[in-house]
Order: sequence, then structure tokens, then C-alpha cells
Amino acid sequence: MSTISRRDRLVDLAALVCIIAGAAMYLVANARLGEISKLSYKHPGPPSESALAAADQARYLAYAGVAVIVAGCVVGAVGAIRVARRRVPSS
Repeated sequence: MSTISRRDRLVDLAALVCIIAGAAMYLVANARLGEISKLSYKHPGPPSESALAAADQARYLAYAGVAVIVAGCVVGAVGAIRVARRRVPSS
């Protein structure tokens, strides 16, 4: 069994934070898109920004959230591989 160092725990924590932050970004973008879908001709939303521009921003935020989730998964997988390679040979 390999020993788990403080650095390994911090890598795991970084991966978890990335995954949670990415999921939060994705959920915020989903909520924005839901609000934009409720707009109509009678209720067009704020005049300062078009619905198309707001939808594009929400879409990019969702893409960024997915990218951060993937980055967190990669960090976690690399950390797990590092720990697995440091196995202590059994006597």
C-alpha cells in the first residue's frame, strides 16, 4: 500500500474544487438560459443587452464550466496515477 502525502491530498482537493466550480458555472449558465427562454415579444428583457448576446454569454459560460470539470477530472486522474506508481513493493 502506498502512503498518501499532504501534497496528494492537496491535488485531490484541487481536483474536487475544479469539479465543483465547473458544475456551479454550468448550473448558472443553465439558469440564465432558462431565464432567456422565458422572454417574449411582449417582455423582451432589459434594453441594454439583446437576448442573443445574453444567450451567447451563457453558452460560453456553460462551455467554460464543462472545460473546468474536465480539467478537474484530469487533475484527479493524474494524481491517482502518481499515487499508484509509488506503490511500495511487498516483502
